[in-house]
Amino acid sequence: MAKVDIVRHNPGAVFCSTCEVVITDDAHNIVRLVEPSGNVGTQYAKELGSQWFGTIENLNKGLAFGGLTWGDVYKTDVLWTTPSADPDACDVYKNDFNGVYGAMIQAVTGCSLSSNRMARFTHAEGFPDPEALFEVQIKAIEGHNVTIGGGKIDYGDWVDHQPSGASVMHKGADGNMVTTLGDDLARETEFILVEQYEKKLAAQGVDFRTQTAWLEVLVAVDDDPDQTWTRVETVRNAVADYFGESRPAGKIYPVSRIPNLDGYVELEPRCVVGDGVTIDRSGEVVDGFSTWTAIRRSGVSEVIVSGVGGDNGAVILDTIDGYVREAGGVGLKEDGVFNNAYVVAGADSEVSRERLTSFNGLFSGYYEGVVPAGRTAQFVPGFMREDCICGISNRSIFVG
Repeated sequence: MAKVDIVRHNPGAVFCSTCEVVITDDAHNIVRLVEPSGNVGTQYAKELGSQWFGTIENLNKGLAFGGLTWGDVYKTDVLWTTPSADPDACDVYKNDFNGVYGAMIQAVTGCSLSSNRMARFTHAEGFPDPEALFEVQIKAIEGHNVTIGGGKIDYGDWVDHQPSGASVMHKGADGNMVTTLGDDLARETEFILVEQYEKKLAAQGVDFRTQTAWLEVLVAVDDDPDQTWTRVETVRNAVADYFGESRPAGKIYPVSRIPNLDGYVELEPRCVVGDGVTIDRSGEVVDGFSTWTAIRRSGVSEVIVSGVGGDNGAVILDTIDGYVREAGGVGLKEDGVFNNAYVVAGADSEVSRERLTSFNGLFSGYYEGVVPAGRTAQFVPGFMREDCICGISNRSIFVG
């Protein structure tokens, strides 16, 4: 009989340091998920290499709660504070970070990278810690017959595909690198969906349109902020047209820039395929996505709740709780594994920081008396809709 044990290590008022989930399915296969909350490295100087060393150090501690290492990490999200509106400054920043990224992990941990990665420049306001040059979130896994690498978790009889984020960047027919398709964002989005994911995943037995459970969508806006929501709506509509009745859960939000500085759109999906694994969809579409999807197999359900935007963090958490229950769970407080939080930057830093303080107060009030899930938080130019000043997406796991 299936069993799910969630251990929330070193809890605080807003999040726990690490969420560990031990899953035993109906076939008695045991898998351990370890997900530290988003971390920064501000115990060291405000310099990329120093803070990356500090971030690795802090994430090591988070992984150690569950007895795992960087060699078990399968997913990495890199959130850079935007250094400047100048794309050249962003390019230098990106290259400097990438220059120390893998080498320092190897040097500090002794582990080779098996993880995918999605990176973005979030906003000049940065993160809850104003000294942070970036925040990093990782996910790790261990289990009998479980292997990771190449953007997937292979369980033997089913596969959880989580490829790295992709933009329009590709090698053209002439062998040269193509970084832009011009200003047509609908064309750019369709190219990524079809050429970067549909065709490549089809070679691995994935029907991308129907077997995608989740999609994260980034839209770069710093080159023309006045076009922010026109761009977001164009991309949202292109995604909706592509998936049709098989909408994944997901989130869409503007960012300063994506790593491909000539592009506007970056996507990252999650697809599942194999023996006995199914995707249930809520049947309700809000803001272009299924309100939730549930990956179900062998007596265990993982529910992924789409980004929910609004102006009150507690109301958003209540909404997510309703979706978790609707999908068959006990509730967010009981089944929640990880919350990704977003605060829309205000007109100036003072307004932004006041929004964060209010958001965190409502967040901690919601979780009063219980241990909260893991969390990462970031300032962004917007989230889901133009009227939202904050938002949250969630993953929860339970028997059923």
